[in-house]
Amino acid sequence: MNRLACALLAAALLGGCVTLRTGTDGLNLEQRRERLQSVEAWEMRGRLTVDTGERSFQGSFNWLQNGDALDLVVRGPLRNGVLQVEGRPDALTVRARGETHTLTDPETELSELIGWWLPVGSLPDWLLGFPDDEFRAVTMPGADGTLASIEQRLWRVDYPAYGLAPTSGETGSQALVPRRIDMAYGALTLKLTIDDWQRTILE
Repeated sequence: MNRLACALLAAALLGGCVTLRTGTDGLNLEQRRERLQSVEAWEMRGRLTVDTGERSFQGSFNWLQNGDALDLVVRGPLRNGVLQVEGRPDALTVRARGETHTLTDPETELSELIGWWLPVGSLPDWLLGFPDDEFRAVTMPGADGTLASIEQRLWRVDYPAYGLAPTSGETGSQALVPRRIDMAYGALTLKLTIDDWQRTILE
């Protein structure tokens, strides 16, 4: 993304345009979790590949997390909208295939809608490189105080790579966040490549 595009995006979101960088943040796992949890709103953008064992799909995604509220948009290779999910853990609105669904039991109903088990309530933690504290997990440590993998809620989540992202516009603090996330549940695999992670300021 060039400087002009970054400037326009920053003006639109009142946040910074950031590409993940190599390096380390000098934090242990709990220090990093505390720092990232202090970021009220964050956004990650990237590419994903979904393989169900019978068919595969490639596209791009944009995940905005604001407190406990999420706004996810998944687009296909031609940038056409495929899936939009927004709301909170106890109530989500899903738009897909020209239809709108209101979910009051999101994990169960979203899993039924897309055809496979997706623990959506745990995803915000997994996307940042941490297990969900509400459920038992088996973790494997990685380099620089990160996790190499998490096994939780019938899923295995691997983190082949991390990158540095700023967590404060004022102090210049930063933290490692996943650059690659490989998720598996049975024959189903999801591979995420994160191109950008940014702290977002919302009005």
